[in-house]
Amino acid sequence: MEYNLHDTTVLNENILSSEEREIWVLYMKVLTSAGLGDVSEWMKLDMSMPQMKVLMLLNNHGTLKVSDIAEKMGASLSNTTGLLDRLEKSGFVKRSHSEEDRRSVVVQLTENAKKIFRGLYEKGHLKLKRSLELLSPEEKQAVSEGLSILSRALEKAKKE
Repeated sequence: MEYNLHDTTVLNENILSSEEREIWVLYMKVLTSAGLGDVSEWMKLDMSMPQMKVLMLLNNHGTLKVSDIAEKMGASLSNTTGLLDRLEKSGFVKRSHSEEDRRSVVVQLTENAKKIFRGLYEKGHLKLKRSLELLSPEEKQAVSEGLSILSRALEKAKKE
């Protein structure tokens, strides 16, 4: 398999074997071809990388405390607050007091931000559907089995 510069810039030669590197490249090609990995869609949002990271965190976790966002981002509470101020002003997040502990502030995506993710997912679903329609039933089964095996391995590795 031939690699291009984009595929290999993040690969440390000492970590992956050549076979594992080929799997990584295929994995990244699949991810970036789907909706959420499509960089051009993210570029249309005109926001900073930290802002995108916050949106992705909230999309994956739902409601989070400000302190949890800061911890997950490896940022200070004051930097996180400033980041959230900009996202709130842009209409992407809303803050409120936690119902469990009124001293804590929680953050969640607005309907506008959820719409962005739904749009990205929809584009990814359509791309996947068109691609799967090109496969034979046997090829679809092979893809399903391979992804199931990879999913189980990723879950197992997460626990270790």
